[in-house]
Order: sequence, then structure tokens, then C-alpha cells
Amino acid sequence: MDYKDLKLLDKETLKNVGNSMWMRKFEASHLKKDVLSVLLNEKNSNMAFGRRSKGRLENLKNNPESYTPNYQELYETLLKYTDSLSPQQAYAMSVLLGPDSAQGYEEIPSKADLKFPGADAPQFEYQVGWHFFVGSCWDVKGEEYGVEFMFWQHSLLPPSMAWDLGLSILDNQILELHLGISKAGDKHYRTRPIVIAGTTGLINFEGHPFQYHMGKNYIKSLDQYQLFPLEIKSWGIDLGFKDPVELEINLFLDKNKDYILQGKNGCSPCCGGVGTLYYSVPSLNLDHELSHLRIGDEEVQLEKGKFWYDHQWGTGFLPSGSPRRPVLRAANNLAEPPVGGWDWFMAQFDNNHELTFYALHSPDKTGFYQQTGPQPPGMLEVKVGGKYVTPDNLVKDVKGTLNIDRWVKSDRSQDPELYPVTNTWYPDRWHLRFEEDVPSQIREFNMTPIVEGGQSGYFATGLQYSEGAVYLKNPDGKLIGRGFAESTNYADTMFNVLRLAGLPATDEILQKVKRKNPSQILKLKSFLYLNWPSNKKKLKKLLVPCLEGL
Repeated sequence: MDYKDLKLLDKETLKNVGNSMWMRKFEASHLKKDVLSVLLNEKNSNMAFGRRSKGRLENLKNNPESYTPNYQELYETLLKYTDSLSPQQAYAMSVLLGPDSAQGYEEIPSKADLKFPGADAPQFEYQVGWHFFVGSCWDVKGEEYGVEFMFWQHSLLPPSMAWDLGLSILDNQILELHLGISKAGDKHYRTRPIVIAGTTGLINFEGHPFQYHMGKNYIKSLDQYQLFPLEIKSWGIDLGFKDPVELEINLFLDKNKDYILQGKNGCSPCCGGVGTLYYSVPSLNLDHELSHLRIGDEEVQLEKGKFWYDHQWGTGFLPSGSPRRPVLRAANNLAEPPVGGWDWFMAQFDNNHELTFYALHSPDKTGFYQQTGPQPPGMLEVKVGGKYVTPDNLVKDVKGTLNIDRWVKSDRSQDPELYPVTNTWYPDRWHLRFEEDVPSQIREFNMTPIVEGGQSGYFATGLQYSEGAVYLKNPDGKLIGRGFAESTNYADTMFNVLRLAGLPATDEILQKVKRKNPSQILKLKSFLYLNWPSNKKKLKKLLVPCLEGL
């Protein structure tokens, strides 16, 4: 086989392929011939990704949706840069699309009706989805670690379009691997995101038993007919230190509580064909005889641990998409534009109680987002909602109040060359107060990171978020459990998104691709349309599931 042909693939693609196979540096001679033969297929070329992206953009440009702002300038701008795209560039470009980009993907049903174990599988017909594991664990010496592992999946094209172009359902996927480890009292380590296209043949899924692979990384069930118990194996490299640090995990997890349907019976929400379907499994026990992790040269045999699992997928989530129903699109035009972003938490208490809750970002709190000045923001107070799980697995909806009174700057990156430091202020301490549905001993508590300096990271699209393990302490300062805290859309990384998508990172281009608000004419048309009696009735009926999952 002529390795020279691999030069047709760009440097970043080869780096990602190498990382997925646990290589610091891509070495073609270390790959099997069948892997290389797939890599050399023409559908992996940058010309092919550009051609497919161009077809997608032209389709959107030529088929505008009713009651949606005009995105002709956006698509005409993007089309100028699609002659040749790497998989990562095509992926980054996808987050710049307008809300009409939700069309063509599997629609979210009005009711979730999740069936297991089928729902555990990646749902490739939808636009985006992820399998996510976080938790705390201890080694035989009592050292504590927080671990995050995630497979984040994105379908580049609507399934029917991919099929017409000769792509299989797996060919059409982009899969990201996220791996982070925090060592209590020490540092937060996070691998550069590994992003792989399905056309490489390095993404595989089988259902019986569940096996989800990206190269040498995987989630694998140890039972033929259900997801748990399972094994997670993953590797990556943190380039944010003077000397690169390799991270590796091999975790064996089993559940001792049932599945939790998030939102309204799994809808979070289900609204006019867009939204997400979402469930969780709390209180996953670690098999200490088999599990270990590695930070650099430090091999760690784990003694105990407790983890949390989320599986969420949807259409019209990222990028945010318009509902598939005209009356809902018209109603959106009269509503205040959403800010985007959220804060999400899971809390697992020592007494076998669990809480999971979140707060969506809101327009009245914009002074706390995208802050990079010398002084941190002040006190942020927001309402939160979520689920409380009793020791015997009863689940209740709960509401509470969140106060953020301490902030930390994101002053490092796991790959500074590709993902520049943003110096954004992120939440660094959270105070929670819940209503009476939560037992008194866990009704009020604080969450503080197990490390100093923040726990931020990047998606391969350039978007930044923060995710890391936290201590749970009652108002008296007593340690009562462990959890995880997540913050998204605090940093403005749009110039880097442009660069990663292969576009000039200029103010002029940014204005052309910026998501548009409805014009006054469109608002008037929407108002008149919604005031037609039959449309009024239709809107009222459709809004019910939209509100139930929030």
C-alpha cells in the first residue's frame, strides 16, 4: 500500500485518526491494512467533504422555511468556503447553520415513549446525541479523582440526503471523544477533543451486546441483552502543559438504581418536532478489582467510586432549530430571542439520595455571560428545576434556587494552538436551596470544585464549556457527598469557530454568519398569522408538550 496517498488527508485529520488509535503522532505503519484502505477511500477526502457540505448548503438556500428569518446571506457566505473542507471544518461549519437546518432529520415525537435497551443505542437518525459518564473515585491510597467521559455524536447531513450520496448511517457521523480527569487538590487534566468522521471506518456500533467504538476507545456492555454492567476504555493527550500529559481510563460500572426519565417522561422538551429525548442512570458502582486510570506515568488502581450516566439526543438542539410546525415558528418570532447555554448539575449524597438539576441561561442575566474583564461578575441568582431520587429509587420533580458567588478564569487550554485560551469567567462555587420535596438534610448545600483553577475544555467546533467534579457540603461545612457541575455558553469563541470552519475570522464574516432576529415585517406577518382563529387553536394545542419538558 502506498502511504504517500495519505497526504491527500490534512494534517489535523491524520492527528485525530492517530489519537483515536492511541498514537501521540500519526504513524501509518502502525495501522492495519484494512484500516488504511478505508482511509484512502475518496469519500474521506477534503474535496468530498466540501462537495457534500456544498450540496447541503445549496439545499437550505433553495428551500427557505416559512416564518423563519432570511438566511440567504449566511448560506451564500458559507458556500464560498466549501471547495475543500476537512471533516473537522465541515463539522465546525455545521454549528453556524440557521434554525432551518433542523429540517430533514428525524423529528422528536410529541411523547418520548422510550423502550430499553433499544433507547441505549446511539440514535443516528437525529441531528445530535451523546453518551456521558461522570463520577468520583478513589485509589487504594485514598487519593480522589473526578472523571468525565463522553462520546458526542453529530449527523453531518440529514439521513435521506446522506443515503442519496451513497453514505451509510455510520459514514454520516462525526464522533467526538471528551476525556477529563481531576485529581483532588492537584490539577484538572483534559484531553484535546478527538474528532472522527464515520467515513474513516473508525466509528462502529453493535447492539447485542452494546459496543460503541471510536478507534481503540469504547463503551462495551458485559451483558448481551442490556447496557449494564459495562466497560469504558479511553485514551487521550493534554497539550496544555509544558510537557504533554497522556490520560487513560479503564472503568467497569454497574447500576444499582433504575433509569430516570428526564423532563416530562423523557421529553426535555418535545416541541413541534424539535427538542431532546433524555434519560439518566444514577449511582453507578465501580468495580474496584478491574478499574484503573492513568495520568502521565502515574498508574492508579482504583478502590471505589460512584458514577452517573446521561444519554440525550435530539434534533434542533445544536445548532438551535426551528419547530417543524409553521404556527410554532411564527410564535417564536414574537418571543424574546433565547440566549443559549445552561448550567447542569448532578449531586450524589453519602446517604444514597441523588439530585440532578439545571438552569437555562436567560436574557436578563447576560451581564454574567461572556465576561473577560479583570474583575469577576457579582452574585448570580437563578431558579433551577430537576429530579430528586430517593434511596429506593422513587423520582420526584423538584425546584430550587441557585446562587453563584465565586468565579474562576479559564486561563488554559488542552490544545492552545487549536483552541486559544479565552480568559472567560466561569462559575466556581454554587449554593443550592431546594423546596420541601427534598429531605431537610440535603435541602441546602454548597458545591465546590475538587481542584483550583477551573475545569474548562473545548469541543472540536471551538465551543467552550466547563465540567468537573465537586464536593457537596452542608451549611456547616460538613462533607455530605460528591457531584459534577457543568457550565456552557459562557465564553464567546465565535472567531475561533469561524477559523475552525475554514472561514476568515473577521468582523465582516462574523456579521454575515450571525444568527438573525426576526425583522419587523416578519413579526407583523407572524402576528397576523397567529391571530387567525384556526391557528390560535392549533398553537394552543401544540404549546402543551413544548412547556411540559422544561
